[in-house]
Amino acid sequence: MIRKTSLVVTLVVILLAGPGLAVEKSKSSSNTSKAPKTDESSSPMSVEDLGFSQDEIKSDPQYQKDLQARSDMLKIHQTLGLVTAVPMTTEFVLGLVTAGDVAKGSTDTGIHTALGLSTVALYGTTAMFAILAPKPKGLTPSGNTEVHEDLVWIHAPLMIVVPLVGDMLNDRIVNHQPLGDLGTVHGILATTLLVSYLASLTVITF
Repeated sequence: MIRKTSLVVTLVVILLAGPGLAVEKSKSSSNTSKAPKTDESSSPMSVEDLGFSQDEIKSDPQYQKDLQARSDMLKIHQTLGLVTAVPMTTEFVLGLVTAGDVAKGSTDTGIHTALGLSTVALYGTTAMFAILAPKPKGLTPSGNTEVHEDLVWIHAPLMIVVPLVGDMLNDRIVNHQPLGDLGTVHGILATTLLVSYLASLTVITF
């Protein structure tokens, strides 16, 4: 009798505790399934992982400032370059006309001389914007910019030589002295100056 009673009590306890154990087990299983994964493959990559150091990705304020100043000054340089092409071309054509008049005995070279000096002044102003423009370290010319700068070595010296030869020629004209080959030399130098300048302007503009 006592054994039967103990058996009945044990069964009752198991039946009463069973649902609670099932619930706890269910909660434990649910919590386990919702636990965050710790797989390292899901973490985002850093800049170091990509091969860049923090110093390499930092912007250099002074470099950016110089680059912006250079860009602004070169835009002005390009605009003045286009403007300079007008009096330079006009001066060349006027030089041909003046040479024809001188061959006929005229000594009037005033307009040609005045326009020549104006062209030199405008050319010099244009060049200064390129010369004074900041050049950030490591910035090297390439492509059309490199060709543009190479042509400067032709037309820049000629911009000095042509007016000097023109002044010598003008003195001979005014003093009614023989011109010799000086007129021809002046014409060849002036032609080379104009062609190299227009070529330099073309490659950087178009």
